[in-house]
Amino acid sequence: MSSKPPPWLDPKAADVGTLVRGLLALGAVFVGAFALMRGNANAGIFLVLAVVCVGFALVSLFARGLQRFGGSVLTRSGRSERELLIGGLLLTALLTPWSTAIAPVHWPQRFGWQSPLALVIVAALVIVRVHRLRRYRVPAILIAGVGLLAWIAWVSAQLLTPTFRDTGFPFLPIDLLGEGWSIALLAFIVTVDGMATEAAGDDQPARPSDVWPLALVPGMGLVRMAYTARGRLWLAATAFAIFLVQANGIDWAEFQYYGSLGSLPEPRPRGAVLIPLALGVVIWLASLWDTRRKLQLERNEAASLGRSFERRGPTAV
Repeated sequence: MSSKPPPWLDPKAADVGTLVRGLLALGAVFVGAFALMRGNANAGIFLVLAVVCVGFALVSLFARGLQRFGGSVLTRSGRSERELLIGGLLLTALLTPWSTAIAPVHWPQRFGWQSPLALVIVAALVIVRVHRLRRYRVPAILIAGVGLLAWIAWVSAQLLTPTFRDTGFPFLPIDLLGEGWSIALLAFIVTVDGMATEAAGDDQPARPSDVWPLALVPGMGLVRMAYTARGRLWLAATAFAIFLVQANGIDWAEFQYYGSLGSLPEPRPRGAVLIPLALGVVIWLASLWDTRRKLQLERNEAASLGRSFERRGPTAV
């Protein structure tokens, strides 16, 4: 009889590099959330979460040297950096405001956990990353995307009500949006990027029906066709345009200051927001054109080599 103990009694040392990097990235997310929320009385919870993440990272490094404990625990519970990042973003989205408080118009501050729509969006993105629920990925990612659009549409509709119109102040929808919505949007994009990257690993050529749904997020159709750097460059360009749009918004601290005085900030021209908004639309359309061109190029190359696109079940969406 062999004297070698079974694997569950003598596990190999686990590679904890992925886990540690993910935990440190998660801690950085929480520190960033604290920076955004530092004027809120509940902001301290993010520092606590950041410290917990760093503590787990240190414990993981320590456990790496413990053959009988670290190898088993870390191998069974390890997660990829992407999953840890998405989890941290979703938790942060629930704990941060989805709307900015504006006292003169009685517009309340709503945190993610206070909004049923935010809870639905977060739950849908969680389902997308759960391997056992892969068959629900398509409806889940659609629900998350529609939910994000529905929130900004609902916020925009509030500006048409007499409460906001009668103030005479040139409000923009981005003035009412809180950080939580933006963080949830980032989690949505990271999730779609993960879906496109995973699907790009398939040996079969991508069909148009696999590419175009992902292409609605700039560059993700190209990532699906394995043009990863090119696709993420379009995504980065779109993110820059969104940043410029957001830069035209009025900060929550300014609303808070003037609200304490019982008034609104001084009216100012807001038309400059149309420039980055138009830029974002142009970038999105250009990414669709680039996706169509690359898809046609791949089809032509496949035809020239005598290969045809086989029908197969969709894997990306």
